[in-house]
Amino acid sequence: MIATRTRPYTDPHPTIRIQEDALQRQRERLAERKRAISRLVAEAPADQKEIFHWTLVYDLEQAPLITSRELLLTQGIIPCPPQELITDLDVHDELWTVIEGMAKTGIYLLNTDHMCDRDLYARLYFRILDEQTRGLPPAAEACEYIDCLHPLDMDHPLGKRMLDRKEPSRPNDYCRGPVCPISGSLADRDRYLPRPSDPNA
Repeated sequence: MIATRTRPYTDPHPTIRIQEDALQRQRERLAERKRAISRLVAEAPADQKEIFHWTLVYDLEQAPLITSRELLLTQGIIPCPPQELITDLDVHDELWTVIEGMAKTGIYLLNTDHMCDRDLYARLYFRILDEQTRGLPPAAEACEYIDCLHPLDMDHPLGKRMLDRKEPSRPNDYCRGPVCPISGSLADRDRYLPRPSDPNA
């Protein structure tokens, strides 16, 4: 299943060609994965020929490193730079396009409720999407979890101020977490994030 966005692409590059190139690289990685696992099984002692074991060994220790940004290309997703996302709705839609696209490639986010959509998208775009991970196929026995809670979010004075924001519906009470510009209430994103067991992921 391919992730979709409701916003049109603003990137001038030919998205279909970029996706085709990314899918071709993915096919080459999968073919090499199959060959490498077969070699590991063939070279293993007679009492250690379990394919499942050597599949995990390859996926967790030997699979080539790749970035989430490149994996998103296999879904036809070229994330828009944050400065091009003018409205809160644009940010919200692009954020969820990227989150769902990452889930399709076997990468899942944790601990995002302390950030508003724009802050989380900026963190994804400028940092997380370029971090290297093992290039596992989406149907692999293992998947990647990324914790979005940075130490500065909790321990730094700036982080503490970000966490202590007022909810519009309760102006006299301080609540931990940012206000979602779409719903007007505190960000409540984590429980809706895709998970491996989610059939829609």
